[in-house]
Amino acid sequence: MGRHRAVLRERLTSYDDRTEDGQTQENPGRAELDIHGRPRPLVARTRERHQQVHERIERGDSLRAIARDLHLSRGTVDRFARAADVTELLFAATHRPTLIDDYRLYLHHRWMEGCTNASALAREIQQLGYRGDVNTVRRHLKPYRHGTIPQTAPLPHMTVRRVTGWIMRRPEHLTDTERKCLTELCEHSPALATTTTYARRLALMVRERRSEHLALDVWIADVRLDGQHELRTLANGIRRDHAAVQAALTTTYTSGAVEGNVTRIKLLKRQMYGRANFDLLRRRILLSP
Repeated sequence: MGRHRAVLRERLTSYDDRTEDGQTQENPGRAELDIHGRPRPLVARTRERHQQVHERIERGDSLRAIARDLHLSRGTVDRFARAADVTELLFAATHRPTLIDDYRLYLHHRWMEGCTNASALAREIQQLGYRGDVNTVRRHLKPYRHGTIPQTAPLPHMTVRRVTGWIMRRPEHLTDTERKCLTELCEHSPALATTTTYARRLALMVRERRSEHLALDVWIADVRLDGQHELRTLANGIRRDHAAVQAALTTTYTSGAVEGNVTRIKLLKRQMYGRANFDLLRRRILLSP
């Protein structure tokens, strides 16, 4: 998914908050301003660094020298150098995921139902798992109070982690909005559609612990034929350890209990590092639940 970020940046036709003449209500430059209408410092810093990096590249400086002089990491300089247009970087700077993202749809529906109290809405989404405070909810609802209400429910931000979760989740557990967004993303990118198909085939074999009719071998062969590079690497690793993977898919044995105890012992060891001897560590391992 990380190599398909460009697809995530495209505006989905499912996002149907348009006026009658077909123009979007949202101002493209609005995302570069804060809630008070002032330029966001992150946007200004991104523009300045992009200009500095490309000016130094035109002078013939190496990326290592640029990173040293600008006090940036080599990876950051390389990312700025690969971005021919600063808008590629500004998208990531202005569309960072927030704690409120997963609850934007719920807040929209509750507002349209007539509930406009930010404190009450914050308590409701906290019961659904929201970990932020009421001030974040108030900032999110500020455009609603000023009359900027989208005609349709907002879509979730397209992030690599969120779309990966949609792919790996059971299809029947997706909401209509999530299913529609994923379908449209796959229509925009055939490579992403192929990756989604292969990932779900493998996930189904793992969940149901089955590999009848050489299903695993067929999956490996298909991926090595036309899968993405990352999936081919995974398939090659499975092929090298084929017997163990096949046993995991067809038997009820698991090393989960052993791995759980290893994690518990490591936790106890790190809690006591530098402050106790082996006898006390042994006693804690034997007596801890």
